[in-house]
Amino acid sequence: MNGKLLLVLLGGACLMTAHTYALSEETDEQEGEGKKEEAPVDQQEEASGEEEKDGEKEDDVAPFACNLKFKRVGCYADKGNKERPLRSFIMTDADLGSATKKGDLPKGDKFNGELPKFACKCANEAINEGNAVFGLQNLAECWTGPDDSKYDKDGSSDQCVSFDYEKCEESAELCAGKKGANFVYYVDSEDHTKSKAEIKKEFAEYNKKVAKWRKEQVKKAADKKKKAKKAKKSKKAKKE
Repeated sequence: MNGKLLLVLLGGACLMTAHTYALSEETDEQEGEGKKEEAPVDQQEEASGEEEKDGEKEDDVAPFACNLKFKRVGCYADKGNKERPLRSFIMTDADLGSATKKGDLPKGDKFNGELPKFACKCANEAINEGNAVFGLQNLAECWTGPDDSKYDKDGSSDQCVSFDYEKCEESAELCAGKKGANFVYYVDSEDHTKSKAEIKKEFAEYNKKVAKWRKEQVKKAADKKKKAKKAKKSKKAKKE
């Protein structure tokens, strides 16, 4: 009896040892898999650094810069009469949006990003047509006219907006007119902005032309007087 009991006890001890070893191996495998899934700390830091760099690239994008310099003139009404303040329609920008018939402002955030680009496009198109004056109307319409355009003939207006559709203040460099209003600009380019020396030269040439014209007028008057005197003498001689 004692021998059989000893064998039973030894067998149970072996089974318990085997089961404990199996559980230990299974736990080690699970911990190993967990370690494989988790990246090393240095790799995590590198990945985090790459994400930060990507963010910096987006933030470091240079703002839009136009190839032309243009100055704000102001906000003026356009009553839509036959003779428009700026008579030539050039184009419209669908991405910028447009005011509805009721004059409501469109929703969306494209306006802020597109306004500088559209103003630049309009300036270039105006220059291509030989004009330095241009205006943005109905938010997304580009209009232009000769440099001596009567852009203010319908009076001033307060229906112009700047970024975020805020009311256009005097400090705002970029604005657009809503329905029935032009926000007028002037392109400051060498072709349309003359230096003092050029203005002085042109004025001198103008004075020369005026002086020449006056001499011609004096000569014409003298010739006319001579002809009249000669005709009078001839008439008197015939009577005698």
